Amino acid sequence: MALINGNHATLQEDQKTFWEDALKNARINFFECDRAINALLLEERKSYSMDTGQTTINVTRHDLPALIEKKEKFRLEVEYYEEKLGLVSEPPKMFQGVPAW
Repeated sequence: MALINGNHATLQEDQKTFWEDALKNARINFFECDRAINALLLEERKSYSMDTGQTTINVTRHDLPALIEKKEKFRLEVEYYEEKLGLVSEPPKMFQGVPAW
């Protein structure tokens, strides 16, 4: 059995492409959930059709709790994939100054 060399350039590019595609899909799902929630709450529609590119889902106001939960799940996925791709910069470190007297 042969081991895969992680330093192989093609493998690294394939992994990067995989994470980029996963990030793109998570963003699409996040924004579709956000659009549906806004349409149902702000525009006061009774139903909304979500199109993720793969499927079309009809949602109603009854589905709002599940949509809000899914939106949070997709937000966490987006953050995870952005971290994997190194797109997230580390926030500045905070410190508290203490007077010397």
